[in-house]
Amino acid sequence: MKARMVIALLAVSLAGIGGTALLSQAAEETTTKEEACCPAGDRTLPAELIKKFPPGELHSPYQDYAKLAKEEELVKQFRLPGCNECHGGGGGGGFCPALSQGVWFWGNTDDVLFRLIALGSAELEKQGFARYQFGTVAAPMPPMAVSIKSSDQLWKIIAFIRSINPPGTNPPEKVIPGKMASPTEKK
Repeated sequence: MKARMVIALLAVSLAGIGGTALLSQAAEETTTKEEACCPAGDRTLPAELIKKFPPGELHSPYQDYAKLAKEEELVKQFRLPGCNECHGGGGGGGFCPALSQGVWFWGNTDDVLFRLIALGSAELEKQGFARYQFGTVAAPMPPMAVSIKSSDQLWKIIAFIRSINPPGTNPPEKVIPGKMASPTEKK
């Protein structure tokens, strides 16, 4: 009887140690997931967020962009940093491409749009991205990170851009990932 009790206590103790290890591992995984990009309301500056995550790892917290566009006046977020100066007041075009046509020079994933808007096309190219097409635009996309207050504001601008695109041009329907330039394409 004593032997069974000792064995039972030993088993419970070992299970407790293993259970503690499992709980510790689960807590670490939860922390890692929480640190993953990108939470709604993130006050991190866009350029700082880009430094934290490699290409392809930035993901908008606003996947239901159509609903968000109805709930908030996202067009104001679009106009605040000056996007309307080149792309038109509602994104329909100006002397730069219309954002409502679904034509993407660099790709259309959250990651590519975030980096392109924040860094501008020249810096995006320096970081190894390759342009898919050129169109009729003569000027490069300027870096807008200096006029965008937070990553959250930039994600809301991207949500606005997605809300004005016609069906079939937004992920997941038609994903155009960023394309890294081959060594011969780099200048």
